[in-house]
Amino acid sequence: MSITPAMFRFKFKEFEIEGDIKIQQYIDDAIASVNPVSWGAKYDLALYYLTAHYLTLGNKTEAGASNASAPVNSKSVDGVSVTYATATPADATEAYYMSTAYGQRYLALRKTIGVPACVV
Repeated sequence: MSITPAMFRFKFKEFEIEGDIKIQQYIDDAIASVNPVSWGAKYDLALYYLTAHYLTLGNKTEAGASNASAPVNSKSVDGVSVTYATATPADATEAYYMSTAYGQRYLALRKTIGVPACVV
């Protein structure tokens, strides 16, 4: 079974205002990135969290974030400066998922089933 925008919004109330087309685009991206054979019974759960991760990053980008997938390393208020953390190639994939709570949950799930770090 695959998830629908309505099912996604039911699970993640914080995305209630998002439209079906937008959510479906991110669901489709998640489907293209998650292998149902590797994930087995946790496939839909992986889709939920990866979709939420993608949607969160997409919303940050739409709001003008210049580096939506990198965690903020430091900020200033009066000088209005923001510094994003940089990742080495070895930990770039993990840093990408760690940039949202949903990505962190997806990464934790992925580690429980032994799925390699490769994302298509």
